[in-house]
Amino acid sequence: MDEILEIFFQECDEQLQELEAGLSAIAADRAEPDTVNAVFRAVHSIKGGAASFGLQNLVRFSHVYENSLDGVRSDRISPTREVIAAFLKSMDVLSDLVVEARGGETVDAQRVNEALHELKVVNGEISADSAGDQDHATVDTVADQFCPVPFEFEPVAFDFGDPIEATTAKTQIVTFHPHDAMYGCGDDARNILVALSTLAQEKGETAQIECVTEKLPALEELAPETSYLSWRVTLPESVGEAEIREAFDWVVDSCDFTITQSDASETPPSSDAAEAVSADTASTPSSIEDVHAGQAIASNQAREIASRATSLAADVRASTERALEELGVPTSAFKEDEPTVLTGATVARKAEAASIRVDLSRVDDLMDLVGELVIAQAAVQSLCQKTGVSGHHDLMQSIEGMQTLTRDIQDAVMSVRAQPVRSVFQRMQRVVREASSMTQKAVTLVLEGEDTEVDRTLIEKLAAPLTHMLRNAVDHGIEKTEARLAAGKPAEGCITLSAEHRSGRILITIKDDGAGVNHKRVFETAVKRGIIAPDAVLSEDEINNLIFTAGFSTASEVSDLSGRGVGMDVVKQAIMSLGGRIVISSVPGRGSTFSLSLPLTLAILDGMLISAEETTMVIPISAVSEAIIVSDGDVYALPDGTNIISKRGECIPLLPLASTLKLVPPRPKGSLEGAVVLVVENESGSRAALIVDEILGQTQVVIKSMEKNYRHIFGVSAATILGDGSVALILDVSALIAAALSQTENKAALGLSELVS
Repeated sequence: MDEILEIFFQECDEQLQELEAGLSAIAADRAEPDTVNAVFRAVHSIKGGAASFGLQNLVRFSHVYENSLDGVRSDRISPTREVIAAFLKSMDVLSDLVVEARGGETVDAQRVNEALHELKVVNGEISADSAGDQDHATVDTVADQFCPVPFEFEPVAFDFGDPIEATTAKTQIVTFHPHDAMYGCGDDARNILVALSTLAQEKGETAQIECVTEKLPALEELAPETSYLSWRVTLPESVGEAEIREAFDWVVDSCDFTITQSDASETPPSSDAAEAVSADTASTPSSIEDVHAGQAIASNQAREIASRATSLAADVRASTERALEELGVPTSAFKEDEPTVLTGATVARKAEAASIRVDLSRVDDLMDLVGELVIAQAAVQSLCQKTGVSGHHDLMQSIEGMQTLTRDIQDAVMSVRAQPVRSVFQRMQRVVREASSMTQKAVTLVLEGEDTEVDRTLIEKLAAPLTHMLRNAVDHGIEKTEARLAAGKPAEGCITLSAEHRSGRILITIKDDGAGVNHKRVFETAVKRGIIAPDAVLSEDEINNLIFTAGFSTASEVSDLSGRGVGMDVVKQAIMSLGGRIVISSVPGRGSTFSLSLPLTLAILDGMLISAEETTMVIPISAVSEAIIVSDGDVYALPDGTNIISKRGECIPLLPLASTLKLVPPRPKGSLEGAVVLVVENESGSRAALIVDEILGQTQVVIKSMEKNYRHIFGVSAATILGDGSVALILDVSALIAAALSQTENKAALGLSELVS
């Protein structure tokens, strides 16, 4: 049951994503014709599954929620801005109720009550000024009737109730017979019976339920995969036909049902699905004792049938496997706990299965093994070179084939691990809504590039940094409505969250149309908090980076969103731990842009092996723009002693790699004639030229965390194990570029173009 329940919660996550996407599309007026139906189905699916597991809070809330959505689906309710706002708020509550059912934090009852009240107002069931508590109490009662106890997945005997007394009151007779496919999809006829019983109880009446077993064959002829039972449910006339049909919405394609009206004292009209019911009612017990005795016998018989059916299913399974083996069809994929009867069509459908659920830990283990395979392949290649057999044509050809195969395996595993950023992006809609509500600002979040794929390990670790940054954008970036109108801006602020692949990395951008960074205020706040000296001379970029200082905050008072100086410094640490970096650009009065550059994966990368002072290091191939041999005529010295090179009219800071990483002490400037220089570039286009001793080649390396296994080192993002077993450092190109640019920050004032002209 725990495994089945976990699958239900995974499906809830998928349905909530569908709900979020649909409501966002409707709010942005870009909904497709089926969007409303998709939104309704999402809530309806959650309700149906929750009823199966007896999750009363989920059933209670989703029942009212889907009623309101059905009003939009039937064009009875117009999806106005206020209606969509109520739906979005209810979606957040529904999401929290799923978390609560999963064993998480309990949702505040008052919050649930308010959302239910808004939904019923939208649906026209109550007025806006009616008491929410009474409404909530009514819904509680309905939920208790709809899902009184969790279902146990074992044969049960239905309570057929007391004998029906002959009256002249009108009744409605509902008969239904499930198809075989209904049970194959995991649905349960008992959910239908509970739903119909609830309809009667809402009217203050009682439903009479009878199980028709006439078509149940002898045990030796019973096929476990076949549906033999039918049901006859007697409902009061007060239950509307539309309500009855709604109870069958989710299984309308997998069962036959009819609705007829009759006097309670009359035999209901027969139909194809109810013929067995009419015959069965002729033998109705005449006393309560007979009813109870019949129920006990039926219950015992049901248990005996279930037990013997299980044994029969095992025999059928064994016979089927033997037959398939004779036909040459493999049966290794069968699960031991799932009796299966396959036909040729079923085998074909299994072969065409679109997806399977796999435990993520298994994928991680597979990725680790691929990493070890990469290291082993590099070790074999290195050993061949050292032992002097690299000239053996056939052997080297085999090694190259193994290298190609290793790369293909790695790409295949990486594609399995890759996930679109949509899952984490859509969660940010709620973050912005809650922050907007707290700050009383009107803010819209626009998502772009949701299908951009990235390693799932990054997906999991992006939620917290993005949450902090979006809250910061709402609280500090977007102005109050009055200020925006005075500045000639729309009353509603806009934040754009986008993702794209660039230069072998993923670039995530958070852009707002707010007031931008107030550099003067940031500087004064940093001085007041003792972060910088009053006479410090800082560039705009350095002032922007003060935002990431621990303890820094420009908020005048502490609120639920800001003022404690905790948030943006955590963001920077989290992004740096992922091998990423943050760049801020801001235009006063027009807004700010936070750009996060992250590696596509935290597992394997293509790198260039270089050496500096007899130390082997790795530079990501994606960061290398070109490799050149310089002459003294290309090098220019600045007044502060730093060097730059001129390449095709562009001035590039020159950085000696060995001394920058403190492998050797700084040396007097000498001739650079014939020096090997690598021009590296980050995703923002900034460049630097690194002086190295030698380029050793290109290889694929497995990334190992430095901070986790040792500590943070300037200019180093990670480490790797080479084929000969030695450890090589993977360089942090962005940190090196930032260091080079900091040495030439006054290049604009010095007029570098004139220096090299």
